[in-house]
Amino acid sequence: MSFDEFWTESGLSTLTQRAFAERLGEYRDAPSPLDPFVLPSPPIALHRPKNALTKLFAKRRSERGFGTGPLRARDLGAVLAALAETAPGRRSYPSAGGLTAVRAYPILLDADHALSGRITRYDPRTHALQDIAPCPEWTGLAALVGAAPDSPAPQLVVVLVLADIELFAKYGPRAGRFGLVEAGAAAQSLALAVADRGLGGYLLGGAADRELLAALGLAPEQARLAVTFACGRTSPDVGVR
Repeated sequence: MSFDEFWTESGLSTLTQRAFAERLGEYRDAPSPLDPFVLPSPPIALHRPKNALTKLFAKRRSERGFGTGPLRARDLGAVLAALAETAPGRRSYPSAGGLTAVRAYPILLDADHALSGRITRYDPRTHALQDIAPCPEWTGLAALVGAAPDSPAPQLVVVLVLADIELFAKYGPRAGRFGLVEAGAAAQSLALAVADRGLGGYLLGGAADRELLAALGLAPEQARLAVTFACGRTSPDVGVR
């Protein structure tokens, strides 16, 4: 199976999302009293650091409850700065060959920004947003990104896509793995930025590929839908995982 075939086979649409959700609902963790990868040799302890980075790691968690009110401009800028260029051609996350296949499309449901209520494109070079289209109400957007329709609305949804044509031209079939590694690293940068600002958020992996790409103004030939990150102001009653 080629990577393109794998991608097509694992894709979702608004028609197949229900079956995917039912599969998740039916899954039960298998009891495993012992990790099969643990070795018989005794573990030898390592030094455990106590610094700002480890504290930030501890703050990162999945929170599905959001408060009300717009996302502050400073918070919006700080979260998206996780994807910005740190120097010409460099980002906060690794990218095979420096080809930066990840592209970000922030959807501003409620933010202190001129483009609040709009679907946008993030420009990492200028750390700015470009307007694309009106943002649908959360109930409609939730269906596209694979969130529960009655879940609390986030203030911001960041859609990461892979523009990986150059990646495949350079690395061949192996490029598929490299693109997913880059998307995961970019998502972690986002998650840490969210935690650093005291915000909440969670990753979504059940979006309707073609429909969400179309909402971003993209065709499947241009980009692959990688992952979606919903975030915003935390609620006193958050679901933490």
